[in-house]
Parts: sequence; structure tokens; C-alpha cells
Amino acid sequence: MSSAAALLPPPARPPHDPLAMRLGGDGGWPAALMGSDADSDGCALMLPAAPGAARTLLESSGSLGGLVPPRNVAIDDEGAVWLLGSMSGKLKRFDLCTCAFVTVPCTAGIGTGPRALAASGGIAIDGATLFLCDAGAPGRLLLFDRRSFALRAEWRPPAGATVNPWQPVAVAVGRDVVYVADPANGCIHRFHRWGGWRGAIEGLGAVTAIVLDCHGRLFVVVPGQPAITIVTGTGASAGRAALPREVADDFPPAPFPVAPDGTIDLSGICAAAGSYDGEGDSALWPAPPSPAFATAAVWTSPALDSRIARCTWHRLMPDAMIGLHQRAMFSTYTAEAAVPDDVIALLPDSAWTAVPWSGDGGDALILSPPGRYLWLRATLGSDGSGTPRLCGTVIEYPRISLRRYLPAAFGSDPVSADFTDRLLAIFDRGFRDIEARIDNGAAMFDPASAPAGKANDVLGWIGSWIGLSVERGWPEARRRAIVKAAGKLFACRGTVRGLRNMLLLWLGWDDLKLMPQRPVCGPRCRPAAAPPVPPTLVLEHWKLRRWLWLGKGRLGSDAVLWGESILGRSRLDDTAQTGATRLDTTRNPLLDPFNVAANRASVFLPARTISDGRKLGMVRRLIQDLTPADALVAIIPVHARMRIGVQASIGFDSVIGCWPAGVTLDGSALGRATILTGAVPGGPEAARIGRSARLLPPPQPSRGS
Repeated sequence: MSSAAALLPPPARPPHDPLAMRLGGDGGWPAALMGSDADSDGCALMLPAAPGAARTLLESSGSLGGLVPPRNVAIDDEGAVWLLGSMSGKLKRFDLCTCAFVTVPCTAGIGTGPRALAASGGIAIDGATLFLCDAGAPGRLLLFDRRSFALRAEWRPPAGATVNPWQPVAVAVGRDVVYVADPANGCIHRFHRWGGWRGAIEGLGAVTAIVLDCHGRLFVVVPGQPAITIVTGTGASAGRAALPREVADDFPPAPFPVAPDGTIDLSGICAAAGSYDGEGDSALWPAPPSPAFATAAVWTSPALDSRIARCTWHRLMPDAMIGLHQRAMFSTYTAEAAVPDDVIALLPDSAWTAVPWSGDGGDALILSPPGRYLWLRATLGSDGSGTPRLCGTVIEYPRISLRRYLPAAFGSDPVSADFTDRLLAIFDRGFRDIEARIDNGAAMFDPASAPAGKANDVLGWIGSWIGLSVERGWPEARRRAIVKAAGKLFACRGTVRGLRNMLLLWLGWDDLKLMPQRPVCGPRCRPAAAPPVPPTLVLEHWKLRRWLWLGKGRLGSDAVLWGESILGRSRLDDTAQTGATRLDTTRNPLLDPFNVAANRASVFLPARTISDGRKLGMVRRLIQDLTPADALVAIIPVHARMRIGVQASIGFDSVIGCWPAGVTLDGSALGRATILTGAVPGGPEAARIGRSARLLPPPQPSRGS
């Protein structure tokens, strides 16, 4: 046992404390028995959707039941929403100033011409490239520049690659491959990133939408099928699915709500926005079908084993959300030996013992007779307009009653003992809650386990012990790391080292994992690069002094002479100038050169981390808390650019990248990030001093000459 674990109280268990078993929550609900018809979204138990009301992955909009945007909507790297009109073919962009979709200038809709679409299809965005599907005849995949809207290229499969005319209706951009759905030929075409055709995944049917998940798998939507098909990037089968909850973990959180008909709700992006249809026009959010849920459902747990013979199960503590015209009831069944599932499913209602739970929170005693195994049954009901949600429940066992401190006469017979136990349970609950808080008190003082919710933020309280201000606007994981490391950094507080280390923690760069590392794949591959060194972030201005040293310096831009202008002080009738010099009552010519920028510094941070006033304010307060009162610190945003002579300080606002690797056939696209390596085949290698050139002695004359 570690020294830290030895200081914690022992875990609660008999004979003084009961055990606990949790169902639901992050651990999910165990597989129900036969005959159970309640539904679960992984964490909460609820009523199943009514027939025709449940969302499926086969929706015509291609949103996979709301997991992703519709096929005619895409989001770029900057978070902007783009929409390709489903009927007009006009390209639109959501304007955050007007909170409405604005037609992109210099782009055509349905019509004729190289930039017009014969029929609107899907859209995708990859970096600075817009992919638009022209599903008309002849089919085309148009590539536009996202900033200038210049038409870069038109992609088509080669002649003879398709039986019927090509019909691109949806596009998905992978890491190295661009996938295009072609329902006319029942396949998905694969293109290189530079436009070359790589083949097709055939035998899929009339594909109307394709989506890439986080693992690089393709979700293929074909109308009329009971489930969607999941394939790998090369076409190998990876399974089938029908409901969104089955594959929800394979996709990032949806950026905005999507209705079954493709209507999107952008009110979370812009306060004055609302719902928009497939053309980008304002629309009403479609009303759900009535009824939306079944009116009743039953869930039955499998056998819950206490591993205690003749166990008296104590109480049930449900965590449920029950609205108007909704209900949730519980009942239990116990047995000393395991009972087959089919027997439990056929038990009459009279065999189950109701749990007297009021439905407004709190707990309820389990009144079933003693038994090693327990089965829990939850009955949910509503009027069909909504559903109760059972988020979880805790079952305590065995019953350890306060009756053990009373005379034996209070439990001389089973009826008296049961009444006494139920009466004392009212007081026992309060005692247990106080004891639990005491037992778990040690977790309140550890940054890794302290609560960090909005209603009960203990991290800020712990940080205040050492004078650290922890704002609730920081991400929870970052706040925990800062509070945990604050004690070690306290010794260097107020120094450049302390400020830099705290900023690295605030940025999440303390683990040195700034970029993914490629694994070593073989003896001829380059070894994995060492982790990059975190940037300096803090630049003290005294390091920028360009003094002229006797015997070492030269007059010019790299050196300056000491003089009166070093601090820009004002002298009447000589150097006084409004806006250029300053009034100062103290004079110390000997220390003036050293005082220049002695208390000034600049902090270089990525521009995205201080992109708005709230983030910038948090950084300023953090810096003020970690620097002396007379320090003047300027925050410099670092953008993705490098301008020689203007903004190019290596280690602060500019980074020199690694030399790129060579081009791999069928795996690289020629561009600014690729280089050609190796000698040109078929020709002799040019002589290079120090490598391939050799000096030979002059030839000797022959005897006959």
C-alpha cells in the first residue's frame, strides 16, 4: 500500500457500512432480460420512440440521424458554415454579422457555364478547397478556392471507368483520398488528393450520402435498405448499423441540431439566428410526430449477485427526471439461488414486491425477503408526448440497521424487526450521509479528485490556499493541472521561469506533445523525431539592448551609443517635443541605460487562445497574478505567418519546420510540402567534392610515344 493510500479511510463495507451497486450512468445499464422493451441511450433509461418517430441513420438529408450536418452543408477550419442550395445550386455562407446566409459572390447556381451546376449535389471543405458536386449531365466535381472562389479544377473518372453516365451526389474528403458517391453506377469513386482516379468501391447500390467517421470508415446511405453499410477506405466491410446511438461514439459532437428533413438550427452559433432549410432560408423547426414515444415500457435487470447468503437488500436510490404526465415505478424480486432468465420473464406481477418510491427524489427501502440474488424491474410510462429519463440508481446492501444498538426485544419477531428497521432507516439515512462526507473528505483536498462543477467548484478553493486565482472559464483538465503544479511553481513565482511554466500549463503544452509522431515502420524509414521543445513564450526587453562595446562593436543598426535620448526625456528649448519626449522628475544618467525596459516583457501566445475579449482577459489576470506589480507585460498574438524583417523572431512568433520527407508513390501529392529525393534514374551521378569526386594521378606516357 502506498503512503498516500495509507492516509485515506478504509472503503465502506460490512459490518458497519453497507455495500453499494450502481446501475446506469457512465457504466450503462446491464443487458435486460427477455420481454424488456424500454430503450437506453447508453446512460439513461427511457421510453422507446413511437413507430415512425425514431430517427435512423437512413434519413434522406444524409445527416445520419443528426450526428453530422446534411450532405449540402459543410464547416470550414474557421468554424464558418457553408451551404449549397439543394434546389437552386447557389453557394451560401453564414454571416455572423447579419445572422443569415449570404450568397457567395462570383458563384453561379443552376444554369449553364463552367461555374454553374446542372443539378445540385453535396459539398465538402478541406482547408482552402471547396468541393461541389454537380449531379447533372455530364457529372462533375468542381474544386473552388475558398477565399478567392476561383475555379481550380474539374474532376471526372476516366473514360470506360463507368457503365452509366457519372452522377456525383455526395463527397467526403479523407486524409489521402477523396470519395465521391455515384448512385447511377452503384459505387463510390476514389480520387487522389491531386485529382487522379484510384478506382471505385462497387456493389453498394444507389448511394445517396457518404460520411467519414473518426476512424476513417465510410458510412454509406442507400435508401430502401434496413440499415446503412459501413466499409473501410478500401471497400472492406466493417459492419452495419441502423440507429444513431449505435455509432454516436464514432463521431465528434454535432456542431448544431439537424432535423430529419435537413433543417438546421444555428441559434447556438448566433443569438439572432434560427432554423434554416436546404436553401438557407429561414424555416420553422419541424414538429415531432405525435405521439413521439411509447406510452409504457418495462426494463428488467439480470440477476444482481450480492455474494452474501440470505442478504437483506437495503434501499434503492434512483436518479430520475420525471416530467408532467410521466411516471416511473420500481419493483424487486429476490431468490437465494440463481433463476433462469426465461423463468424471471414469465413471473406474474404478484411475485414482484413494489418499492415505495415517491418519484420526487430521495430513496426507498427494498421490501423483498432476504436472498442472495436480486432482480430490479423499472416500469416507465407517459402520455406519449415525452419520456421519463432514469439516469441511474444505486442499490445498497445488506441492511445494517441501527436496531443493533437497541435491546433485543425490538426485534424478537420478524414483523417487529421489520417495523423497527423501517422506522430507524429514517434516521439512518442522515447518519450515513454525514459519514460518507467525512469518509470522502480527503478527496476534496486533491486537485485530481476535487469537484469542479459550476455549482461546487472546490478547485478554486484549493488554489486560494496558496494565493492562486483559478477561473472557472478555464477547461477543467487545465485547471486541475495548474492547481496541482502551483505548489512546485510557487518557489519561482514572479520570475520568467515561473511565468513561462504556468503559461505552458495554461496552454496545455506541459507534456511536450505538440505534434503527432510517426512510428518507425522499417529499417529504411526515418527514425521518429524527438519531441519538440516548448517555445520560450516570454521575452524580456532588456535582452534587446543594442549597446556598443569598445573593441567589439561597430556603429550601425546593431549598436547604439548611450545618450540623452535613451529614455526620451524632455529638455526645455532642446529636446522637448509633444508626443515624443516625456516629463520625469527623477534623473539618474548613470542608471538610465540599465533602466530602459528593465521591467518590460512580451508574452507570445497563439492567436486562437486570445481570440476574444474573454480569453484575453483571463490571460491578463493570470499574468498579473504571476508577475511583480511594477512589471509591464505586453501580450502579442502569434498568427500563422512569418514576415522577414517585420515579424520573424525564431522561438517566439516563428517556427522553422522540419525538412519534408520524400515523395511516396500513390501516397503523396506534389506541392510545396513534398520534395523529390534520390538520383535521377538512367543518368550518371554528378561528381561532388567530398562525396563522389576523386583525384587521380595524371596518366603516364606509353613507351612508344
